[in-house]
Amino acid sequence: TFQLPLGLKYDCPSPTTWMLVADSLFAILGVGLPVARQNRKAFSLMWGELAALFENFLFTQHSCPPTLSVEDFQRDEAFDCRVVHLIRDDILPHASHLPPDFMVKIMDILNKGSIHSTTSDCFVDTESSRKLREEFARTCFETLLQFSFVSDTVSEQGQLTRLAVMSLLRRCQEVVTKYVEDERLSGKCPLPRPRLAEMSSVLKAITTLLQSLKKAPKENVEVTVWNQVIKLYPALVECTTLPSPQVSKSLRDALHEFCDLLAPPGSAVLHNGR
Repeated sequence: TFQLPLGLKYDCPSPTTWMLVADSLFAILGVGLPVARQNRKAFSLMWGELAALFENFLFTQHSCPPTLSVEDFQRDEAFDCRVVHLIRDDILPHASHLPPDFMVKIMDILNKGSIHSTTSDCFVDTESSRKLREEFARTCFETLLQFSFVSDTVSEQGQLTRLAVMSLLRRCQEVVTKYVEDERLSGKCPLPRPRLAEMSSVLKAITTLLQSLKKAPKENVEVTVWNQVIKLYPALVECTTLPSPQVSKSLRDALHEFCDLLAPPGSAVLHNGR
């Protein structure tokens, strides 16, 4: 019932329809999620529908009208952030009790949100760049980062941690690569301010994540995670010519964290000439 108005969003006949439905959804989930978690089998069909509802609402195909004021845009963005807060507070902490497929979709939504809302084809920080969902992207990113830390012991949220780490690393790879490409294409025109802030945040996240991974017991970190980390290094090296002081400082900190991952090849490797 809620899928249609939340998916239509700005195309609803009344501009307040989706807001009223969203408020009702938050109220229902506040009561219903604990019940659904305790009776998972009885609500087995609900989880897929809920993930689809979140995605259709947060990434609606119906864009906001060009006449929407910045204040109204920020008001609407706050609804999007409320969904992420609900995911952060009422879903992710209970990941071990929820269907794995549902959790994969939730992590994909957070990953998509952290990229979707701050990537722009515009090189100049014009008035239109204010309508990038900066707060929403930041909230998605911080939530993703929060559940990416690797603990010293294998916890019941281990699977969620692996999903978050891999999702975050892929997201970082995409943002860094895209930023370098756009910086080169922009020539002397500066990239929008949100892009600079995003790049700096991503580099800081890489630093924090590497510090966390290195502190974790080796058996807690899968080889695929380290492979993804190593794949980041060439992309970071490409950033060394970027002119932004803000980006350069964050980049330097991230590159320093790779020092512990550098080691001479073993004797067998040298003997084989590889």
